[in-house]
Amino acid sequence: MMVFILNVNPDSQSIAYIDQVMENFTNVYNLPFKRELRFVVHELVINAIEAMEKIEPYSKKAIQVHVYRSNEEIKITVIDEAKGIAENDWDKVLQFDLNELDYSDRGRGLFFVKNMVDHIWFENISETKFLVGISKKIHI
Repeated sequence: MMVFILNVNPDSQSIAYIDQVMENFTNVYNLPFKRELRFVVHELVINAIEAMEKIEPYSKKAIQVHVYRSNEEIKITVIDEAKGIAENDWDKVLQFDLNELDYSDRGRGLFFVKNMVDHIWFENISETKFLVGISKKIHI
């Protein structure tokens, strides 16, 4: 079993740092789905940073990335302090409608993430803390 937790500032340097950590982690442990796992974490961290940039007043609270790997699966959660997605919108954010395609690059990340993992979930931890989690079966 392997567990690590990263607490990072909501900024672009943190994206690069987490990308590098995940690249090293997936290579050292020779995990299947390396590119997919790195993409998923990258997208979740960007979403958390963008959410935190919108809160008033802007705060420098940390984003937490928690990675758990067993022989059977990998679980990753990203927690931000930007209040998250309203519970009645959880299903909607996982959909992607080609008829509403506006060619902006926004709003598709969670749809792609959902299709690269076995399970995705959301959780309101507190009034301000919001968790997005994913799990992917691995057979080592």
